[in-house]
Amino acid sequence: MEAAKEAASASFADYSRTEWPDKVAYACDKMPALAVQACDNRPLIGDPQNARRLETGSTDDDFGVALAGELLGEMVGRLAFSYEPEELCRSAYPVLWDLALDECANDPDMPEAPDEILYDHNIRLSESCESGPPWPSGLHFASHAVMEFAHHASAYSSHGLGLAHASAVPVLWPPPDAPPALASARRALNTALESALLGKEQYTANLHSYLSARDNPNVPDPTLAETDQVAAALRDWNETVIPAARDLATATYAHAWEWASADQDRWNLGVIVYAHTEAFLSVHHLKQATDAYDLTDAACRSHAWWWCHDRGLDVSSLQEMASTW
Repeated sequence: MEAAKEAASASFADYSRTEWPDKVAYACDKMPALAVQACDNRPLIGDPQNARRLETGSTDDDFGVALAGELLGEMVGRLAFSYEPEELCRSAYPVLWDLALDECANDPDMPEAPDEILYDHNIRLSESCESGPPWPSGLHFASHAVMEFAHHASAYSSHGLGLAHASAVPVLWPPPDAPPALASARRALNTALESALLGKEQYTANLHSYLSARDNPNVPDPTLAETDQVAAALRDWNETVIPAARDLATATYAHAWEWASADQDRWNLGVIVYAHTEAFLSVHHLKQATDAYDLTDAACRSHAWWWCHDRGLDVSSLQEMASTW
């Protein structure tokens, strides 16, 4: 893991390498030596001989395959996904996006009117937000409205993909029905939510109330009973709801990737963003109670690991494949 983090950092720190395949290949080139160094520094955690076997390029080495999956997952985790989901939402539902901005403008409770630049679909959101905060007003309101719609649409569809027609890469049509793994994961999350000690609304309200009382000197500290109740609910969610949500995000990510990818031996950057957004939408209704981005990141890393594992790719094999992307 340490070697993968260092290799990915070195790749993204080299600004001369702007293309995604080149970044992956460069990180693969750095990985073997860094893996040897990491194992030499921590002999009780890893066997240096395992790392040194990377240099032979053996594709049947489980350790090498695991490192390739870890590296690809680390590379994808470091991608700048900022505004890509919002961009995808806007391109998928441009009319709904503008209607949400109009609603924001007419809402007397909104602190300020939406920024006019958000109406201009010829200007990418990354360009209008490149100066950093404060972000254009109305951005999060519009993206939230589209995500809510896409989430509900995908939940009741046969295939579970809410932004299907927004993929920027060639796709198959019509999309396949939801595989058993996706349907099962969705049922498991619903079951976990129904059987939780507290419903999502009550859980969220209690958690926010507890944090406010704990951190605000002007509010009385939470009572022991309140603390015990929040702690019990946290344990319950961490043991049941969160794993179920992560499984659903993983199943959604894998299904979206397989559906959107024209060539399943390529980790195309556009497909990664698309699949990442789909996985986020699959657990979007948990956004107040947990970090949906962490769940989708875990889903993406999990799929990267299994993608390498299913193909028996070690680091050198991944480097050779990435050079052809």
